[in-house]
Amino acid sequence: MSTQKLEGKVAVITGGNSGIGRAAAIELAKQGAAVAIGARREDEGNAVVEEIRAQGGKAIFVKTDVTDASQVEALVAAAVSEFGGLDIAFNNAGIEGAALAPMMDETEDNARRVLEVNYFGLWHSMRAEIPELQKRGGGVIINTTSVAGLRGFPAFSSYVSSKFAVEGLSRSVAQEVAPLGIRVNTIAPGPIETPLLDRATGGDASGFTQLVPLQRAGTPEEVAALVTFLASPEATYVTATSLRVDGGMMA
Repeated sequence: MSTQKLEGKVAVITGGNSGIGRAAAIELAKQGAAVAIGARREDEGNAVVEEIRAQGGKAIFVKTDVTDASQVEALVAAAVSEFGGLDIAFNNAGIEGAALAPMMDETEDNARRVLEVNYFGLWHSMRAEIPELQKRGGGVIINTTSVAGLRGFPAFSSYVSSKFAVEGLSRSVAQEVAPLGIRVNTIAPGPIETPLLDRATGGDASGFTQLVPLQRAGTPEEVAALVTFLASPEATYVTATSLRVDGGMMA
C-alpha cells in the first residue's frame, strides 16, 4: 500500500465497518494514515482491518457504541496508544431509524434513538477527539450529515432532524476550535449505495434517485474521496463548511 498525502497521520473513524465508513477507512489507509475503526459489529470491523493490513496499511478495531461516551473515549485512547496521537476524526456512525413513517405514526422511542445515535453519538465523539487533536497542534474533524440535513423529506422527520442538528453543531464547534488549529467540516451525501439506504427504502431507492440529476445513487468510494480531500493538506483553508456529494440533488 503506497503512502501519499496522509503519511504519518492517525485517524479515528466511527461507523467504519460498512458503507461510507468502510470505504473511507480503506482510502485513508491507502493515503498513509493509520486508522482506528469504531463500530458495534465486530466481525465486519475486523474484516475491514484485515483488508487494510493485507494491503500494507495500519489499522485496529475497537468495538464502540457511540451512545456510550466511555466507549468513544476508549476508541480515541486506543488510537493514541497504538499510533501515538490523533490527527483526523471521521464521525460517520449513524442510523436511519425505523421504517419510513409520518411523524404522527412514529414512536417516541424511535425518535429518541435516532437522535441518541446521530446527534449525541457525534457530540460524544467530538468531545473525546478535540483534546487529542489539540495536543497535536491541530487537526481535522469530518462529520457525516446528509442532504437530509439541508432540506426536509416527508416520512423521514427524525432522521432529518438529527442531521440538521449535526449541521448546526458542526458549524458552531468549528468556530470554537478554529483558534486551536482544528478544522470541522461536514459532508452531505445524497443517496449512496449502502446498507442504510437499502434498509431505509426497502431496497428500492428510486424515490430518491429520481431526484438526482445524474440519475443514480453514488458509491461509498465517491464519498470517501471527499473525506480524504477534507483530511488532506489540500483543504487547510476549508472549515465550517458543508460539502455535498449528491449527484446534483440539491441544485
